[in-house]
Amino acid sequence: MKNLFIKSLRFRTITFVLLGVVPPMLVAIWYASIDAANIIHQEAKENLSLRAHDLADNVSRWDQMNVLAVRSLSEHPLFANMDEKQHLPNLSTIYRLYNEIYGLTTLDLQGNVITEGTGGIKEPSNYSEFNYFKRAISGEGIVRESLISGEPSNKPAIIFASPIRKLPTLKLGTKGASVTKLQKKLQERNYYYGPITGIYDSQTSEAVFNYQSEYFRSTINGITDPLTFDLIRFTESKNPLHTELPGKIVGVAVIATLLSDLSEIIGTMSLGKTGYAFLVDEKGQVLAHHESKYVSSKTLTNLSNYPPVRTILDGNDESFSFTDKQQIEWLSYGIKLKNGWNVIALQQESEVLEKEQVFLQLATLIAVVAVLSVVILIWLLTGRLLEPISRLTLAAKTLSKGQWHQHVSVKYQDEVGTLANAFNQMSKQLRVSFAILQTKNEESQKAREEAEKANKAKSVFVANMTHELRTPLNAIIGYSEMLQEEAEDMEPEEFVPDLEKIASAGRHLLALINDVLDFSKVEAGKMELYLESFQVNKMINEVVAMIQPAIQKNSNELIANHNDDLGTMHSDITKIRQCLFNLLSNSSKFTESGTINLTSKRESKNGEDWVIFQVADTGIGMTEDQMSKVFQAFTQADSSTTRKYGGTGLGLVITRQFCLMMGGKINVESEFGNGSTFTIELPVAVKELQE
Repeated sequence: MKNLFIKSLRFRTITFVLLGVVPPMLVAIWYASIDAANIIHQEAKENLSLRAHDLADNVSRWDQMNVLAVRSLSEHPLFANMDEKQHLPNLSTIYRLYNEIYGLTTLDLQGNVITEGTGGIKEPSNYSEFNYFKRAISGEGIVRESLISGEPSNKPAIIFASPIRKLPTLKLGTKGASVTKLQKKLQERNYYYGPITGIYDSQTSEAVFNYQSEYFRSTINGITDPLTFDLIRFTESKNPLHTELPGKIVGVAVIATLLSDLSEIIGTMSLGKTGYAFLVDEKGQVLAHHESKYVSSKTLTNLSNYPPVRTILDGNDESFSFTDKQQIEWLSYGIKLKNGWNVIALQQESEVLEKEQVFLQLATLIAVVAVLSVVILIWLLTGRLLEPISRLTLAAKTLSKGQWHQHVSVKYQDEVGTLANAFNQMSKQLRVSFAILQTKNEESQKAREEAEKANKAKSVFVANMTHELRTPLNAIIGYSEMLQEEAEDMEPEEFVPDLEKIASAGRHLLALINDVLDFSKVEAGKMELYLESFQVNKMINEVVAMIQPAIQKNSNELIANHNDDLGTMHSDITKIRQCLFNLLSNSSKFTESGTINLTSKRESKNGEDWVIFQVADTGIGMTEDQMSKVFQAFTQADSSTTRKYGGTGLGLVITRQFCLMMGGKINVESEFGNGSTFTIELPVAVKELQE
């Protein structure tokens, strides 16, 4: 065991690290994690709760203020007669007192405007179709409806509506529940001492007289008029906002108020760097938010599917954690108000946990101190042992930069000595291998340069030779045609077939040489585009007329399908004509007594116009392996095809090169025995040569 401890660097290092670093580090992290999680999360929740309740109190007070305002109108005794002159002073006073009110109206039972307190000219209007009017007419005490105000503000607003009731007048001889309520309230205030009979007798009239003498400046006559019914309203419930009055509904009082005050409160509410709060109604529509984009559109923004909103709408208020679409974790606290609105406060978990970093830093400091202690101990005890490792590391870095002549001398016989010897052997082997690799690379580079020169020379030679061969071949064809005409005139008809064979063979040889010449020009980089504008339909008709003899040779039928409005192209008409001729010739060659379809159409892709040419035949078709070779130079589908059908195998290769030069492409689809379909896609306007 002693020898293992002295000779094994790994054993010594692991032992010191385990004894000096791991125990204090684990203890520190364990305590820090537990304390941070408990303290920070609790503080964050309490802070969110406090801010959310503050905001909820402000919203509730704002709502209560507006409810009191609309109640003061709808329950005013003088409003029941629906007289504009008596409505206007109260409406104007409220409009001047509350800056956030932008609309103040009283309506009759048909929804017509009785009075407007905005100070402007009253215009004939009808509000009978509005939801808040219908709800107020149906008897709801207080109706709230959230919406976006009209021009010019276009801001979130709340409509407060309340029914205007005509309260009954009680006098001697009146009987009923209203009299019973009146006697009870007078008795609670020590004005009435008789029995609760529900009959308006002289004792009740005297109590009302005494009450009026102390509280009213109007007529004191012992008759309970609408003004005296305030006694019932203010004593029936601890919260007069929710008291329902008796009496017939004769109209509706409406206050339209902006939510600007609440938006300012929410906008200035501080919740750290990332926290904020907002207010939504019972449907999840935003009423107030610190970001203007949520309160500046022409309709209320619906956040009902936002996780914290969805949670509180489902009845789960208070604390809630969630992850948004950007994978940011949030902590939220929601409060549902009595009026159905919801206050939500949010703060990012990352900010909430910032204070936890203090605990983690403390744990890290403890761990660092422990590590430094162990490092110093290891440095003092193993300084000499680490020296050869440093030399070996330096040699390895130098070796990695390509300096192969490295050698490390180590006196120890432990793992470090073994590693140094292995390194020296590796360095030696790398020097030998690199020398061999460099020699092979030089030879390969030289061979590649020679092959490129030979290939270029071959291409230039073929281009020049095919050009030279065309001249005598043209002469042979021309003279054979002349002799053929003379032979026909001289009537020795036995010469005509032989002359036709000469001419046919010359044309065939000329076509082969033309293919080789075109291919050589493309390969040598000498092929150029000659751009011009031309009618696509006219060019297609010319190709169809030119290819007819070849089509009829194998008893095939050519069907051209194209619209009359293909328009014009700005391209190389000669090369497009040759591409179509090559495809039609290829289909005719491999099709017997069949049908060849030429389809042309114009399409728009990514804002650019294209012309699509498609040649489909009912010929022999191709296999997958044959399709992979169809665009290779000097090859056809296979050797048997070459022997049977002939040709250089360059037609489709040249067609593909021409398409690429014009910025287009060609592809093929085929099924063995069921024909082939070639498709060319070319831009309508070719701007420049594309290599």
